[in-house]
Amino acid sequence: TAMNGRQALTAIEEEPADVIVSDVKMPDMDGIEMLRAVRETSPDIGVVLTAIATIGLLVILRAHWRAVRAGFAGRRLAAVARRAASLPGGDAAESVIRVVDGLPGVSLFGIWRPRILIGADARGALTPAELGLAISHEVAHQRSRDNLKRFLICCAPDLFFWTRVARELEDRWQAAAECEADAHAVRGDSYRAVLLASALVKVARIGHAAGGPGVESAAIVSAFHVPTLLETRVRRLVAGRALPPSGARRLAWSSAMLSVGISASLWLLGFSATLHSVTEAMVAYLP
Repeated sequence: TAMNGRQALTAIEEEPADVIVSDVKMPDMDGIEMLRAVRETSPDIGVVLTAIATIGLLVILRAHWRAVRAGFAGRRLAAVARRAASLPGGDAAESVIRVVDGLPGVSLFGIWRPRILIGADARGALTPAELGLAISHEVAHQRSRDNLKRFLICCAPDLFFWTRVARELEDRWQAAAECEADAHAVRGDSYRAVLLASALVKVARIGHAAGGPGVESAAIVSAFHVPTLLETRVRRLVAGRALPPSGARRLAWSSAMLSVGISASLWLLGFSATLHSVTEAMVAYLP
């Protein structure tokens, strides 16, 4: 154990080490300078550090690539939406609703100015009551800012993106978001729940007949019908388990955003450096 970089170099000369765990901010010589000095005499440590840096860079590049892909997909859908015909919003008066030829279903597209896109086939297949519930489902996504959350999840660097656990986390979030939107749409009414289940089945048939991946794979789109969740959602709706959402989830989201805002403010004000100094002092003086 060394208190600074120079002590660490002296200790390594006396007794070579296999692994070095170092802080970055240290008196006399910081961790970066120390590691540069160590690499001159111990190239193997440099290889390990380079490998770690490469993995981090690849994770960040993957996140950027997913963001760029989402941006290009969004531009294509935006061009289609601008050419589509408008539809009166009804209960969703705050939403912009467009009817799009060739779109297999109903989707909420966009982050800052989201629009509800309705496929012409879906509009023709659904009854007015079913279409209204499908729109209510997408309005619930809009009010919860689910497209923004989906985009942030897509673009966040994830070291374990290749694992099954990481994929399951994203899938579970999507399932929870869809069930929450269903609950908002039916408002605890069993008749509305059955109508929404009927709309889901009809839109699923349209999507299956159309073929292709649809828009549910885009990072800035909340699709009404997600094939992998169809059975789960229909069973919940028919069984009456789509209860009205409680305020707990909204409270948790508000608390999380407040915590992030406070943490970011403290970081910008330099509190992180103060906290680091206090931690270092405690480590130095505690027995």
